[in-house]
Amino acid sequence: MFKKHSSKQSSCGDTTFIAAECQITGSITINGNARIDGKIEGNVQVTGDLVIGASAILKANIEASTVSIAGEVCGNIKTTDLLELNATARLVGDTCTRQFKVEQGAHFIGSSQLLEETTPLTLHENSKELRSAKETKRASTRA
Repeated sequence: MFKKHSSKQSSCGDTTFIAAECQITGSITINGNARIDGKIEGNVQVTGDLVIGASAILKANIEASTVSIAGEVCGNIKTTDLLELNATARLVGDTCTRQFKVEQGAHFIGSSQLLEETTPLTLHENSKELRSAKETKRASTRA
């Protein structure tokens, strides 16, 4: 009856669905994986993988392990692994991720920061702190 929306499964638990008819204002935290097809204004924190469907409209900062976007997002995104923009994606905001995949047709306005595999990342770190740590690491390797 229900179809799997992603071939990649995480061990973080069940998937939380936010339907296209749903509208949320405020911050939400989801343990496990999530799929959003509705509208959210606030902050979204997911411990697993997040799929943002084509009908979704988010005005939110997002933190998750992986994020796959097919809808519209206005906000900054931090992932510990992969950020994927599908062909129908529209993203306005800055990104901080280990891997960044953009399909032809996707719209992206913002800056992106790719983390090295050895760079530690916690989901609550400030991007300025990340940039400072990375710049310090580069400076120390040149000296």
